Amino acid sequence: MPIHQLVQVGRTSGGVVLPKSELRALGLVDDEGNVKDQLVRVTRTDDGTWEVALIDPNDYPTVES
Repeated sequence: MPIHQLVQVGRTSGGVVLPKSELRALGLVDDEGNVKDQLVRVTRTDDGTWEVALIDPNDYPTVES
């Protein structure tokens, strides 16, 4: 099991880098090797444990202004 570093993201957030090979396997990397935009839900499930789940954009239609 790989170990990943928690990193500072901006002034108010932290993040973890997900392996591009895993993202590629899910179809989340384009032909140029860039990660595609994708909504995800991050849920804290226990102390020190989070779940990251892909969100189907069709479940959240665009709001018209």
